[in-house]
Amino acid sequence: MSVDPHVDYHSHDPKDEEPLSENPAIREAQLHERRMRRALASKEDPMHDDESTVERMRRQAAEDDEADRTREETERDAGPGYDI
Repeated sequence: MSVDPHVDYHSHDPKDEEPLSENPAIREAQLHERRMRRALASKEDPMHDDESTVERMRRQAAEDDEADRTREETERDAGPGYDI
């Protein structure tokens, strides 16, 4: 079995879902990195011809905000003591 000498076995894998840092500056950088990686085109979610990465990040942020509002409304309407 051959071994690739250029493989970095200690490199960062974004799929590891590492816990967020306690340091607010580092935590903000980690969240920004997650947003950037999510906005990149992938085989499963290709970029549209007229879409830029910045536009994609804005659209995803708006979708996340809407999902948060919907979840908060659902929790509020469910009443106290009801887990969703």
